[in-house]
Amino acid sequence: MNIFRIFSYPFRVVANIARVIIDACPPYRYVEGLLEGKEVLQDEKTLVLYLSSERIEVDRHTFDILMVGENLRVRATRDNKAINIDRLIPGQGPV
Repeated sequence: MNIFRIFSYPFRVVANIARVIIDACPPYRYVEGLLEGKEVLQDEKTLVLYLSSERIEVDRHTFDILMVGENLRVRATRDNKAINIDRLIPGQGPV
């Protein structure tokens, strides 16, 4: 085994942990608009929603519940992972 890999592994682990912690901290991004599409990526673990031309990563349950065409407001991390999803209801209903 390469000696460089042995010494660089702990640094990569610490850098990865730091990246995850920084990603989870505020400020968060808000994306609002119509749900344009849903997609399962090639690894079949990553599920994404396309909201106002932004790609937002969600979990399986959320992916199954939401329907294309819904008006949503999403709070997301820096890496575009959804934290909170609100369905927006129009202010004036049918008359």
